[in-house]
Amino acid sequence: MAGLLPARPCCQLSELLGVYFGSRGRLLGSARGRSAYFSLLRNVVARKVVRLGRAVGPMEAKYQAVKTRKRMSFFIELALPNDLVGAFTQPPVQVVPDAACDRKALLRGLFLGCGSVNAPNTRYHLEFVAPTKSWASAISGLIESSGAKAGIVERGGQSVVYVKDGDGIVRLLSTMGASRAVMEFENVRVVREVSGEVNRRLNFETANIGKTIGSGLRQAAAIERLEADGKLERLPPALREMARWRSENPELNLGELAGRMKLSKSAVNHRLRRLQQVAGSNGGSRSTNAAPPNI
Repeated sequence: MAGLLPARPCCQLSELLGVYFGSRGRLLGSARGRSAYFSLLRNVVARKVVRLGRAVGPMEAKYQAVKTRKRMSFFIELALPNDLVGAFTQPPVQVVPDAACDRKALLRGLFLGCGSVNAPNTRYHLEFVAPTKSWASAISGLIESSGAKAGIVERGGQSVVYVKDGDGIVRLLSTMGASRAVMEFENVRVVREVSGEVNRRLNFETANIGKTIGSGLRQAAAIERLEADGKLERLPPALREMARWRSENPELNLGELAGRMKLSKSAVNHRLRRLQQVAGSNGGSRSTNAAPPNI
């Protein structure tokens, strides 16, 4: 976005105003006139301010870079023509233009001045640390007019306008002209969503496999008790066949077991429940003299 220079003078001024108000710029007075003073953290944005000033004014620019132990800061002073001083002293309600192209340019300038966006491989989050509450409302309105949903929260005494919806962030970046960032964002988002879907399916399948194996082992244990107690041989042929199939295939689920035995799932489930009941796993032990259960 810092490398994009609007073609129309009105859009150039709107974007310059966005950077000025977003970065909490201030006016300086001198005998020769008024100057707009910018304090910025990114060199590419500082260079763009100079380019915008020369395109709009043309404005004479003073550029200074200061390095501290923690960061680099860039200070720009633009000498304002007398007819533009009023634009840099307006309240947010009057700064926000009516033309759609000017609103996009203003929003882009505000983002360059006080905005940031997270890498989508962690979470979806784009925000503007607004200079004032009135500017927070104005930024929220600009975002929502672009088709994205915005929220406002107080953080450390500052009003923060945020967007947490992935589609909304993509729409907003597109509106501001960050086409390359949109492509990179979408690529990472697709990988993240596919990975999330794979993990959800894997967890689901793992849970199902665990449940199937657990049921199969309990049923096999019940069959072993029947065999140890001598009850298995007194059961009807259908139940003995069921016991043999389950003992040999404890890892199969009901559907797979029914398919191999060429029975319905309900029939297989019913026979397995009867085996567990006879073994006393679901309702106490049965008398050894009791008649074999019907199926």
